[in-house]
Amino acid sequence: MEIGASTACFYPLETEKALQRVCDLGFKATEVFMNSPCELEEGFVKNLKSIADNSGTKIISVHPFSSFLESSCIFGDYQRRFNDFIGIYEKTCHAAAMLGAGIVVIHGAVAKPKIPIPDERYFERFKMLIDIGKREGVTVCQENVNRFKSESIDFCKKMRNALGDDYHMVFDIKQTVRAGQNTFRFLEEFKNEISHVHISDNGVNGDCLPPGKGSFDFEKLFRILNGADYNGSYIIEIYSGNLDVAEELKESKAYLKKL
Repeated sequence: MEIGASTACFYPLETEKALQRVCDLGFKATEVFMNSPCELEEGFVKNLKSIADNSGTKIISVHPFSSFLESSCIFGDYQRRFNDFIGIYEKTCHAAAMLGAGIVVIHGAVAKPKIPIPDERYFERFKMLIDIGKREGVTVCQENVNRFKSESIDFCKKMRNALGDDYHMVFDIKQTVRAGQNTFRFLEEFKNEISHVHISDNGVNGDCLPPGKGSFDFEKLFRILNGADYNGSYIIEIYSGNLDVAEELKESKAYLKKL
């Protein structure tokens, strides 16, 4: 079982510094969360690759900075805007390929946009993102995200039916909790489509806790995914807040390794 950590854990620290922190903590797997358009430029991406390679850390996935734009700029009804913004995802997939990452993580459209987004258009545009990824040898995945269309099991099932074998999911524990979904029902439904997992703990003290600081049943999670022959990484994704993130990540890794 490979335990990694996301650079998002150290936000708003600059991405390259956050990656260095993850590497310095001894994690051999990471997700890089891009935070600005300039971070998709070739020179910056090469620097990230050098940081990871020097530490023997594998970049598993890339998260685009542009998630907040996707409802109107990728899945909205104004074609010219889509044409202008799709280049961000071409650059993101190319950056992922340069980094050796196999996965690009997409949030998608919000659940209740001001102008409704038909499911058919959503699936068609998402297939375009998938095809961009394929040209770079990268898998574009839908993450389940609270307050987004993908928070719903029923929506994700419709998406899976529409995309067939091209449908892949990034599963995030905290997002199911925030969306009021049953985490294990979600997991059981999509266990065969999950390509990547974001982990955190939850309990009486919150829903984005460091693993080991709540009451989530990680052993059940691992058992279900092992039964589905999942061979991906488990990436810790917590948010800094008032935490000593580095110390919490060290403790979380030690806790998870004992399970």
